[in-house]
Amino acid sequence: MNWKEIKLAALQKMFSAEGGGINQSDSGVREYLSAMPQAANEAVQRLGAAGFAPRKSCRLQKLPGRVQTLDLAGLAPDLLRAEPLELYSFDPAGTPTPVDGAVLAAGRYLVLPAGVNGPLELFYEARLPPLNAATPDETEIAMAGGAEVLIPLYIASQLYKDDDAGIATQYRNEFEAALTAPRPDRAGLQGGEFISARAWC
Repeated sequence: MNWKEIKLAALQKMFSAEGGGINQSDSGVREYLSAMPQAANEAVQRLGAAGFAPRKSCRLQKLPGRVQTLDLAGLAPDLLRAEPLELYSFDPAGTPTPVDGAVLAAGRYLVLPAGVNGPLELFYEARLPPLNAATPDETEIAMAGGAEVLIPLYIASQLYKDDDAGIATQYRNEFEAALTAPRPDRAGLQGGEFISARAWC
């Protein structure tokens, strides 16, 4: 779904989308629209924490012959989670092979063993850019498993409280129930392990 579709769906749930469109001349609609980015950001954060964050990947280059530590905060600035670690190297034919011995420290430092060389690809759960009043309508908002369809539910549950608390509560209950649904399956093989930089586990 794109941002306009999400806004329209939320307005429809709040019975404020006449004729199936967004009436910018309606002061009530404008008030709802101005409050939507914050509510949508909350929904995206809740969905991400529940395991519905979108999956992305980034290419890394391993220097030969030594242990190397990469700070993923710079290489994948939208990193939300990379656990369990899913990291691949490539043979000369381009076939991916799971990397053994790589570890993730403190959720952001990728430690690569000396025996691994060449290009690597890391798969991770990504954080979406925050929405604001300037976000273009055509901005795509995609969560794993199609969970972006739940964002309008959360928006309506937050913004419709003063109009009809009963309906708003129903929407919130539907959203919360959806968070307990089975999580989308992780694609691909998983390798590596997790270590804590503070040695708490």
